[in-house]
Amino acid sequence: MKILIHSNAPWAPTGYGQQTGLFAERFQRLGHDVAISATWGLHGAQLEWHGMRVYPSDDSWGNRTLGAVAAHFGDGDPVLVLTLGDVWVFTAPSFAELNVAAWTPVDHAPAPPKVAAFFHRTGATPIAMSRFGERMLRQEGLEPLYAPHAVDCSVFRPLDRAECRDHLGLPQDAFVVGMVAANKGWAPPRKAFGQVFAAVGELCREHDDAWLYVHAECTGVHGGVNLMELARACKIPPDRIKLTNPAALELGVGQERMAAIFSAFDVLANPSYGEGFGVPIIEAQACGTPVIVSDVTAMPELCGAGWIVETEPWWDCTQGAFFGQPLISSVHGALQRAYNARGDQQLRDQARTFAVAYDAERVLEEFWAPVLERLDPSRPERELPAPEVHTSKAAA
Repeated sequence: MKILIHSNAPWAPTGYGQQTGLFAERFQRLGHDVAISATWGLHGAQLEWHGMRVYPSDDSWGNRTLGAVAAHFGDGDPVLVLTLGDVWVFTAPSFAELNVAAWTPVDHAPAPPKVAAFFHRTGATPIAMSRFGERMLRQEGLEPLYAPHAVDCSVFRPLDRAECRDHLGLPQDAFVVGMVAANKGWAPPRKAFGQVFAAVGELCREHDDAWLYVHAECTGVHGGVNLMELARACKIPPDRIKLTNPAALELGVGQERMAAIFSAFDVLANPSYGEGFGVPIIEAQACGTPVIVSDVTAMPELCGAGWIVETEPWWDCTQGAFFGQPLISSVHGALQRAYNARGDQQLRDQARTFAVAYDAERVLEEFWAPVLERLDPSRPERELPAPEVHTSKAAA
């Protein structure tokens, strides 16, 4: 089958780019002919990446050129267009004219009207990346398939913490709270920087060995939050907060380096307002680091070792659905419990064991291989088993 992945370029330092890179090669290994239509990360010319053609972005999410790209790649053969990203940005008529399957995030409850409308308008096949998303799409009268996001657990693995802390300039005896998050948006700041920083500020006043490490752009230049101003407002001591070098962020931080960053943490703080999946939650646990997440959207089902914080509904008028705003008191309580559990090797082993279920090889075999079989337009007409319906609550 010819598969055109329509998402960020596979080398892009984004969650979508990472997933494109993980699975494009693996789909090839299953015997499919794969190309990539970049929505971001390549302009002006086609390139070849690992034997696959990568088409450049048209700066319109493919709304102007996706039909032409699919026709060029297909060269007369049927093509499955597999989108990865928010579907409400895809507005062109070509999305209804092509054979489209959309691997889509759902990070609100209920599914935003614009998300459901895309599927009803185009007839595209929805692929949920979380069990939460699967439930929300079913509530809109859709029949989604399911394939979760994944990590390469041969890269994201527990590394020597002492060495990792030396490389990052962190004290060996510190209790390190980590954040790995895109600093984009302020209404709300979806990654809950304000709540985490306020809770960490309180933790620092209670424990003089508490530190915060932030892997994020710190000035808010991309429409986010000025994190240094926020740290001052939350009274986090300036000598106990450390940020990834801004130049390194611009140039891209490799996955081996990210594994070292996660391995240096005592806990990852990821109590977002909403997550379509939440790749850092699994990456951290793959490195043996427990996590703090919110009790909404995909996050509870991804918490194999850690703590789940309470939220209150936050109406997102731009999407017509609810986020969950984490409570500072609940985030602080989770940080206290993480502080008391520091050095718990059993908890760290539990994190790693849980994350291995999301290893890319396992996800390919258990989920993507049958999903692609169902989507293959050239397969013989025969009955395939219906996708399994999950109605139970996500595992906490």
